[in-house]
Amino acid sequence: MTTHFPQFALNFATGSASFSLSPEAAQQWHKALQILLERLKIRSRQQPQEPVEFRYPTEDFSLEMFCNPNIWAGPHAAKVLVTLKTKVLRLSTEVEFSRLQEDLSQYLESLT
Repeated sequence: MTTHFPQFALNFATGSASFSLSPEAAQQWHKALQILLERLKIRSRQQPQEPVEFRYPTEDFSLEMFCNPNIWAGPHAAKVLVTLKTKVLRLSTEVEFSRLQEDLSQYLESLT
């Protein structure tokens, strides 16, 4: 049985995609973004930072995020690769880190 949650709008440079996102998934994704933010703020490039990955599979779709913090000058320049997969569709796109962080924060606020 599929549970329906509020729609999350993933905004990117050439458009947007909306999908049902559970509060649990939103919280986990938010935690992954916080880890990424900390890694992006580290200025010393002598010790490379581990990439940040997030995966959230459901019955209907799979959501994935990946970012290598070592290739970006900082949080405002960073982009993340987000992939949304269903049985018939696979959407992979680069999303500005700050935009994703803002969209996810607004989504979490709307749940309370």
